[in-house]
Amino acid sequence: MIREITAKSMLHYHERTFSTNWDANIYRGCEHNCRYCFAQYSHRYLETENSLETSFFKDIFVKTNASQILAEEFGKRKWKKLPVNVCGISDCYQPAEAKYKIMPSVFNSFIMHKNPLVIVTKSTLVLRDIELIKELNKVTDVLVIISVSTLNEKKRKLLEPNAASTIERLKMLREFKNIGCNTSVLLMPIIPFLTDDQENLDEIFRITKEYDLGSIEAWPLHLHGKSKGVFYSFLQKHYPELLSKYRLLYNKGSVSKEYHADLQNRIRELKKKYSLFSSYKPTKPKTEEWVQPILFD
Repeated sequence: MIREITAKSMLHYHERTFSTNWDANIYRGCEHNCRYCFAQYSHRYLETENSLETSFFKDIFVKTNASQILAEEFGKRKWKKLPVNVCGISDCYQPAEAKYKIMPSVFNSFIMHKNPLVIVTKSTLVLRDIELIKELNKVTDVLVIISVSTLNEKKRKLLEPNAASTIERLKMLREFKNIGCNTSVLLMPIIPFLTDDQENLDEIFRITKEYDLGSIEAWPLHLHGKSKGVFYSFLQKHYPELLSKYRLLYNKGSVSKEYHADLQNRIRELKKKYSLFSSYKPTKPKTEEWVQPILFD
């Protein structure tokens, strides 16, 4: 069910610097239905009745006034034109966006105030708005990021049933690189025993290098709170032979130290092999007003 809501505010600060400390979630909930999604907890904070009974993947909340609120908040004197991620806990290019078309007006608010933008998506629908993004990139920095997990389409369709194919995402990102946007690939999450084989990792690194997509960051799956139970139910249905391995590997919310160390050694070797050493750089206005660089280590 898709529900229209009116937002009271859009800009939200969080302590952890990913590509930025600021999010503006256009949607709450996400139809991509990724089995490992970390953001499933977020519906409990909705200011609606029975929010605990809503489904993150089926009950989608659309902030129909998102662009107006953003324009107001960008216009405040205290706002320092810091980069804003419009896909913090929900992909702003999930299927609902094809109907609601919220993002073009959101881009107009960014363009009006020359505010740096970050997009993290698993959808190729973003190409619909490439001319607006190109216009914004003339006056400030735009960072477009895709997250990918596997080039194996059979596995990908099980893990991320409503997202674009991995190769389509990579090709899409190349188009944004070609118009001058900053781009980056998140090889996240790497899913133990499913997407962590060397062939898959190597091929994603190779294509990232071939397409000149900038940096690549890679981290294993985390399973916290509700996401752990949902993912274990997914394993029980599709890969029951892996359940016992996961219970050992994820004694806590993160993978074991041994697995993590081994994986990071493999990732370091791939970065050396393909000379992909860069990490996130801050998006910033193309003016003298930029005052606070932010880096992601």
